[in-house]
Amino acid sequence: MANNYQSNVNTKLLKAFAKGFESSQVLGKTVSKQLVNDFDASTGRDYGSVAMKRPTQYVPQRTSDGDLTSSSANPVKVGRVQAEVSDYITVFVENTQVEEALEADQLDELLKPIAMDMTTTLESELANYMAKNAALQTGNPDNAISKWSDVAEAGALLKEIGAPSGMSYGVINNFTETALSDLQTQLGVNGEVGDAWSSAMIKRNFAGLDILTTNNLPLFTTGNTTTGLTVGATPSATYASYKDTYRMTITLAGATPTTGTLTEGTVLQFEGSNLINMRNRKTLDKNGSPVKFTATVLEDATADGGGNIIVNVSGAAIFETLLDGAFNTVDRAVTAGDSVTVLNSAAGATYRPELAYCRDFVGMGSVVLPKLHALDSNVMNFNGNSIRVHRFSDGVGNKNRYRFDLLPTFATFNPAWGVKMAGNP
Repeated sequence: MANNYQSNVNTKLLKAFAKGFESSQVLGKTVSKQLVNDFDASTGRDYGSVAMKRPTQYVPQRTSDGDLTSSSANPVKVGRVQAEVSDYITVFVENTQVEEALEADQLDELLKPIAMDMTTTLESELANYMAKNAALQTGNPDNAISKWSDVAEAGALLKEIGAPSGMSYGVINNFTETALSDLQTQLGVNGEVGDAWSSAMIKRNFAGLDILTTNNLPLFTTGNTTTGLTVGATPSATYASYKDTYRMTITLAGATPTTGTLTEGTVLQFEGSNLINMRNRKTLDKNGSPVKFTATVLEDATADGGGNIIVNVSGAAIFETLLDGAFNTVDRAVTAGDSVTVLNSAAGATYRPELAYCRDFVGMGSVVLPKLHALDSNVMNFNGNSIRVHRFSDGVGNKNRYRFDLLPTFATFNPAWGVKMAGNP
């Protein structure tokens, strides 16, 4: 009987927790989510241990008579979206706290701060992942957003590059909202009191974006290399090389030997290659000038003794001809000797990029956690989240406790569907 009673308590805990967890989310409601069922921790938790299929694309053929006898079929190239399995997010509470909350009918009051703190931890990591993996840049990173046209530029870039239409978002910090408040022409939505989503929404469908605020946007500090870089060796330009990651490892020359650095979050612009629309494959044109290919540094990197820096970037310069060009991202392959501009031009400066993206830019998963071989372990799967709660004993401390667990995963479907926004002069 005791086991049945306790299992019922676990179910009540999960239902109450799920309500608080959902109402606390902002960024989590803007990205694709799915449960991960095939994760085996024993095989490792490095990048790529979890994967999802990437959508296929094709090049339509044109003929005058419809005869395809001499034409080639579109090659079917299926890529996997590789994901990163993060660390557990866990909170535990004393058994007596749960019992008192049940007796006083205050379970929501007990669990709401737990759900909010776990959500904050999760959304901070999601925001950092999104900022690090967004390949595009609008405005000058050294300028803060000060007018709505700065935001509209990011929405325009997403449309021009061929990102999926609908369900696109702009995410700014609260001080930027203050800077834009004098220009506010449209009220946000009137939602339920206490719903984080309703509180964060300030504009709907502005330049194709729903505009939200968050205090979870990350900070990045630049390295000491800001000028003089060139492409040191021609990287591969084939889709097969990048179909699983859309990440490019590239050697850059011209840094200070041994001490030159590029840091995570830094945006690089490749002067010899331009972005194209990923559907009609036309070069993007802004005010009569092509839009340069950009990519974001994923991990800190330091130059070797010859002044070469090997960097891993989010964003891949893919350029193939004819039917093989279905997944092209640029109008010309990146080539050795091309100049590279560091858009974050101030050495050792701190930047807090704001974001624009479509829903399918990144995916956030949740590993379906197994029940532990212990008393009273329950799992609830809801809206792409898997939360586990179980009661356990602290034999040394002579206490019973409950713990809540979440194991998130993150994947980038296409880094060119994410934009770091900044202001213009």
